[in-house]
Amino acid sequence: MVTRIQNGFRPEHHALLFAWMVRETLAQVGEEDASPVLHAAVRRYGEQRGHRMALRAQANGHDLSMLSWLAYPEWQAGKGEMVTDIVRKRPNVRISIPLCPWYTVWREQGLLSCGTYYCEEIDKSVVRGFNPELSIEVNEIKPHGAHACDMVFRGVDLTPFVMLKYVLRKFIAARKDSVMPWEYHTGHVYKTIAEEITHAFGARGEAACNAALEIFSQRYGQDSARTVRSYLKTDFDRLPA
Repeated sequence: MVTRIQNGFRPEHHALLFAWMVRETLAQVGEEDASPVLHAAVRRYGEQRGHRMALRAQANGHDLSMLSWLAYPEWQAGKGEMVTDIVRKRPNVRISIPLCPWYTVWREQGLLSCGTYYCEEIDKSVVRGFNPELSIEVNEIKPHGAHACDMVFRGVDLTPFVMLKYVLRKFIAARKDSVMPWEYHTGHVYKTIAEEITHAFGARGEAACNAALEIFSQRYGQDSARTVRSYLKTDFDRLPA
């Protein structure tokens, strides 16, 4: 069944395309060879996203602190798709994420083992791309069987004054359109992951990525697949023009 969505990409588009790329790559080359490449691909993808966040913060005169990292997310989940609870504010922020659209759709579609490659790398990679001197601890993730993802962000002590700074920076980030549409993120994950897979495995990697995009097209329609392909020439190490 095709789910046709015009300019309505959501987190599930991003999640499923990634998981299908992993599944097809594993089928083509096997887990032993594919696993290190897939982990490296997610790290590169995350670092690119973190780098863009840093460019936005710097353009607005903000430092590359953990506080700024928290204030400059590039994406936003839909209503009811995600729950983030602040478990502790001091001396370092600790959050719990019991509900996540990536985990939800991977579990529903039987792709959780494929999605795990993403969750094992993404958060630390985005932080590293933003500022390699920052530190984040990922204690648990749901794909490993945890009730919730559990993370600690070092270097941000949420006193009332710091919370006010955070709200102000987040307001400025929102006014500067720091949140990108999901078609952009889906195009980004396809291009970067495909580049790494194809570089490592040549024709077999290319076949895996093409197969994943064909599955994506069958689910969401050819227009959605063309939208993803339209980002293949985008430089994701730079801010969108």
